[in-house]
Amino acid sequence: MERQVRLGMYRVLRKVGVSRNDIMPEASFSNDLFFDDIDWKCFLCFVEEQFHIIINDEEARQMVTVESCIELVSRHLSLN
Repeated sequence: MERQVRLGMYRVLRKVGVSRNDIMPEASFSNDLFFDDIDWKCFLCFVEEQFHIIINDEEARQMVTVESCIELVSRHLSLN
C-alpha cells in the first residue's frame, strides 16, 4: 500500500506544480517547495480527493514534509 500512497502523492504534487526534481521525502512544503496558502489549500483538496480521506486542521499542521504527509495518508488508509 505504501507504494500506492507514494505514487498518489507524486501525482498530487505534480498537479500543484511541483517539479519532478523537487519531490523528495524530506522536502519541506514551506522551505523547499515554497507552498503559500493557496498552494497548501489546493494540495490538501487534491490529497483528500486522491485518497478519499478527510484531513482535519490538526493533522494538516503536522504535515511539514512530503514524508510526513505520506505517513498521515497511510495511517488514514489503514484505518479504513
